[in-house]
Amino acid sequence: MKRSVIFIAFSFCTLHATASVHGADPVTSLARFSEFPHIDLKRLQAGEILSQRGTLMNFPNGVSAQFCYIVSTAPAETARRLQTWDPTRCKPLKVALFHTMKSPCDLKDFAGLHLDPRQNTVKKLVDKTLATTATTSELNLTHSEANALATCIKKGPAPDTISSCWASLLCGRATDFQKKGFAGTPPYEFGEQSPSPASQIGSMVGEQGRIVREFAPVLRGAGLIKDGTASKALVPTYNWSLFDADHHATLNLGAVYELAVDDRYQLLDVDYYVSNTYYAAATLYEIWPIRIGEKTASLVWRGDFYAAPMLRFTKGIERIAYGAVMIQEIKKGIRCFQDGI
Repeated sequence: MKRSVIFIAFSFCTLHATASVHGADPVTSLARFSEFPHIDLKRLQAGEILSQRGTLMNFPNGVSAQFCYIVSTAPAETARRLQTWDPTRCKPLKVALFHTMKSPCDLKDFAGLHLDPRQNTVKKLVDKTLATTATTSELNLTHSEANALATCIKKGPAPDTISSCWASLLCGRATDFQKKGFAGTPPYEFGEQSPSPASQIGSMVGEQGRIVREFAPVLRGAGLIKDGTASKALVPTYNWSLFDADHHATLNLGAVYELAVDDRYQLLDVDYYVSNTYYAAATLYEIWPIRIGEKTASLVWRGDFYAAPMLRFTKGIERIAYGAVMIQEIKKGIRCFQDGI
């Protein structure tokens, strides 16, 4: 979910973290790898979402943040809902379209895509699409994609034509990813650099040694790290969406990997293709069981990593401000998810 039960009042109930198979309770585990050395479960029980800006990266395009909160469903159900949660239900997130995809995907998976230039943010995407040629583009494309898009839009500037051109491009990207995983994510070839979405994600997450060690099982299963340890390949759920990012309509392709580890769940949610505005994103979740009275709920840690070209030029206070805005936007999504259970 990059993208509540109305929180039941548990004020008179006993809340405690269930001990893990390894002998460490979730609070102890969190202190080991996260930016939350001390967790007050009572604050989370009262509905608070803890947040912390991630450590500054050497990777110039990256920014990260961490969150901790409680969801009233058990971990298996929480993990299931995170994979399929529809962010269009949360108006503050400004997600216009969200669809899951089959595997293998086909053009029918993108039948709902309609780019209406009468909407200001969509017009910006349409204008950049119409301005794309085989050799120039302001969009995240390979040279062959730019050529195909430029050829396709010669059929005319009608919204249905432009939408169809993008559907074909997205379907091609999604098919490559479904066949080859992260090896099937070619770099964006326009601009000063040729950033690869997979390498952007790998660089951001790779700087976080404690997080990599904690999430090694799901990262191996997804194919993001290869350290010689035997691991069964995970089959993700696939999706695409259209949303407003920094006042620009943006298309993306996503995949969500899930792995049960002992008594908890790990999830990796990635944007492996983004049309514009940023390069790639990854969200990691760890979900533990906790007891609230007679009910099993979930203690959730969430770590978000975004790679964007403008971050290369932000320093100090500017980058801190960017991180603060990012935290507030993600909290809106978390609250909507809690309220929608």
